[in-house]
Amino acid sequence: MTTATHQYFIITEDESEESCLIDELPRPLNKQSWMASKGVRMGNEYPSGVRLNMSVDGGLVVPDYIPNTVLLPMVSGRLKSLLEKEVGVEIEFLPFALYNHKKRLAAEDCFIANVIGTHDCADMTKTRGEKSIISPGQFEALSRLDLDPAKVPPDSRLFRISVFPRVLLIRDDLRAIFEQGGISGIRYIAMGERCQVL
Repeated sequence: MTTATHQYFIITEDESEESCLIDELPRPLNKQSWMASKGVRMGNEYPSGVRLNMSVDGGLVVPDYIPNTVLLPMVSGRLKSLLEKEVGVEIEFLPFALYNHKKRLAAEDCFIANVIGTHDCADMTKTRGEKSIISPGQFEALSRLDLDPAKVPPDSRLFRISVFPRVLLIRDDLRAIFEQGGISGIRYIAMGERCQVL
C-alpha cells in the first residue's frame, strides 16, 4: 500500500554556468571509484586527504549536489547532514576537499555519497535505454525508467536500482524535504519521463 501513494524520481545534476564541475579524479581514487558508483562499500580502499579540483570548463559556485562527469554522487556538508538525519539507509560518506581554478580551497567538507546496495525494482517492460555489453542485465544509458510498485522497498526514500546502479532514486517525501531546505544543484526526473541519463 505504501508504494502506491508515493512518487519516485531520478536525481541528476541541475546544470548551470555558475556551478562548478569536477571532471577528473586523482589516480589512486580513479581505479576504485567504480565501487562508489555502484553502491559497493569502499572502506579502506578510499585514500585519505583526497583533493579534487574544479574544471576550467565549469563555474565557481559549489551547489549542494555537486556536478561531475565521473559518475559519482557528490554532496556538500549541508546535504550530508540532511541525508544522515532523514534517509535511514546505509550511506558511506567519503570525504574530499574541493579546490578552485586557482588551486585555492573552495569547500572543505564535501563527500562522495555512496548509497550502499541496490534494489531489483525496475519495470523492465517499460524501462528503455542502451543495454550494457560488459554487465548483462544492466544499462549503459537510460532514456526512460519505470518502477514496479510491488518491488519498490516500502521504507526506502533514497536508493539505487540494480539495472542502472549509478543513479540515485528519491521518494517524493524526501524530495519535499530537500526543496524545503533549499538544497541546490538537483534536477528531478519522474518515472516514465523521457530522459537521457548516462
